[in-house]
Amino acid sequence: MKKKSIIGLFAGLLSLGMATTSCEDMLTPDVDRYAEGFTGRDTVSFYFGILSNVQDMVENNTLLGDMRSDLVQATEYVSDTVASVVNFEPVQDAENGLLSRAGYYKVINQCNYYLAAVDTMAQKNSIYYMRTEFAQVQFVRAWAYMQLVQNYGSVPYINKPVSSAGTGWETNPEGGKWATSETLLGYLLEDGLDRAYNYQYAQGYGVPNYGTLNNGAITMPAQMMVFPGRLVMADLYLLRGASQADYANAAFLYYQYLEEESRVNSRRMTAAVRASAQRRQINNEESFHAQKGAWAESFSDQSSNITANGQVITAMLSSASSNFGSVLMRPAQIYGFDAKSTSNTSTSEDATVSTTGKVSVTANYRNRQLTLSPGYESLAKAQVYRFCVNTEKNENHETNEDVNVVKYAEDCGDCRIEGVRSYVQTTDGIIPFIATRAFNGNNTSEIIGAGTGSFKFNYSFPLYRINQIYLRFAEALNRAGYPRHAFGVLRDGLTSKTMPTVANDSVRDGRVFPYLVNQPNGCDYLGIDEVRRAADNLPWLDFTESHWDAVCGVHELGSGYSSEVDTVYTYAKIIGQRMYDERVRMNIVGEATAQDLIAALKKEIAVPEDEEKPSTDVEALDEGTTPAEPEPALPPVTPENLQEQINAVETIIADEMALEMAFQGTRYFDLDRIANHKDNDSYLPANSGTTWFAWLIARRGLGLKPYENPDQMDNGLYQRLSVKQNRYLRNPAY
Repeated sequence: MKKKSIIGLFAGLLSLGMATTSCEDMLTPDVDRYAEGFTGRDTVSFYFGILSNVQDMVENNTLLGDMRSDLVQATEYVSDTVASVVNFEPVQDAENGLLSRAGYYKVINQCNYYLAAVDTMAQKNSIYYMRTEFAQVQFVRAWAYMQLVQNYGSVPYINKPVSSAGTGWETNPEGGKWATSETLLGYLLEDGLDRAYNYQYAQGYGVPNYGTLNNGAITMPAQMMVFPGRLVMADLYLLRGASQADYANAAFLYYQYLEEESRVNSRRMTAAVRASAQRRQINNEESFHAQKGAWAESFSDQSSNITANGQVITAMLSSASSNFGSVLMRPAQIYGFDAKSTSNTSTSEDATVSTTGKVSVTANYRNRQLTLSPGYESLAKAQVYRFCVNTEKNENHETNEDVNVVKYAEDCGDCRIEGVRSYVQTTDGIIPFIATRAFNGNNTSEIIGAGTGSFKFNYSFPLYRINQIYLRFAEALNRAGYPRHAFGVLRDGLTSKTMPTVANDSVRDGRVFPYLVNQPNGCDYLGIDEVRRAADNLPWLDFTESHWDAVCGVHELGSGYSSEVDTVYTYAKIIGQRMYDERVRMNIVGEATAQDLIAALKKEIAVPEDEEKPSTDVEALDEGTTPAEPEPALPPVTPENLQEQINAVETIIADEMALEMAFQGTRYFDLDRIANHKDNDSYLPANSGTTWFAWLIARRGLGLKPYENPDQMDNGLYQRLSVKQNRYLRNPAY
């Protein structure tokens, strides 16, 4: 199929989505002509009209995800508009150029028009040809609602087209339905989301595929602008988090998506695409320098062509010039890059048309409104980079196989920060810039600095990345009751080469005595009890197939390879210390020390010395000469402090989300979701999630390591955000 331009499929279709009513939120398309005889050609046009509106809302949504987080700090050049959002000030909707509920409802309402008109029973050549797009429009609407709910907390749920003002649904939605994180999934399922899922997967209609799009500068498969149903459904279950079953459903859906992508498309999280520390010898002294490597390129579009099987799963494109559609330059500008759009034209006897376009960016520190927060930089610095070395080989050879020595570059930290931070040589000195919207391919350092003109504009806005899904899988897995497995996603990766197996060929006191057979350099911290508890859920914990084997741990992407001889990043030390730190933060310390908690976690998986080598001899129960059939093994033990372990692992996952997903538009949404889960934990003090969220944000301006001096924070910001409603945007006043 030939390439289609953004202007042909987006800008040229804006007439489908630009006619508005006087109702502020319900900006609706004029679709009267689709009321009867909605044809396949009409659905394609309408579908791209929906995507054009998604494109328009993505820019601000990405900014809102970054600006209301612990990753940013305002500079002296910040505008009042940006500062009010960063500081969670109570600004009325639409009074700030960054705040407009209307953009979300424009997408939702156009989806409602489509869903009200489409005929899923229409056939051509015995194929229900409208079901593919019907399913995708359902998932687009669900995704847009998720963004809206997390930004505003509670919004009117509207499932029918709105074509005129005065419906009253803004304050009194039909059926009294208000969409929140708790209610949204139920409403969407009632309105056909389960049918959409069935069409896409069980009936095999898949996702729309309309060739390749061109924005004037780069091309992208149109298939990358779809929202996979499994990911949207998993996100909805994870967002609701009403029960352990919700987390299990989310984990299973994430697993299904990752398994199919790994098996069919060879798309997986791999250490081949990572940031790394480079070893140097200066004056006979060893030093280390962090480099972004291939990691930053995995979610940028610098190859001039975003592939369908790369790191990015779903993305929206900015056009290269207004002649090709919407040009989304605001994030780059807020981060300090002057952006200029140009286009090239060709003239014929009939007309002058644009043939290509380009957005050029130049670093300008006087326009740099936001920079990386000291808190985020300290988090990255606090990580310990690992060099895994086989001393029988070259000392400078880094490997994750046959390791017998680990060397730590303690001053290097996590190297992924170099993929989102670029030092620039300016007239005011060397200054760090947030560089996710403007890519610099050189591994520059704070000593040298990049030239102000050495950046390229990133046209794509990634909405789903493969590594992001592994992190959400870990989040769901942890909340489903398997914190050690969740830590395995971070540390080693869950594969046939890392997962232990259960052996049942030993007997103790007349009972089967299960034990683990661990893999070299594997997840030896999982423990027999958690592995056995997980056995009932093998559909989403089965990593025995070889296509998983290249999967690495998320933490390895920035902090070096893991190995069994690593004594720093271990479950007992990391989680035990975090359990203690959380107790200190919440002022519920008790008598146990951090070392006590670490020792308890080690003991949890320890095998008594006299049972380190289980016997395979069956003991006779009747003291006779003929062995009796042994009794089944005792049930696996669930730790008494399982919920506390889950809480601690969740905070470590949140740290990893900051390191892996910084300035990709997800941070606020991740923190909001996790805070809500903690608020619902009955074993924690009331509002623990809300105060945890407030505490993280209030410490972003301090250059402190995680949990260092926990009483230090911006008390005014902490008090404001300790009221849950204050972290959400204000709905319009009517």
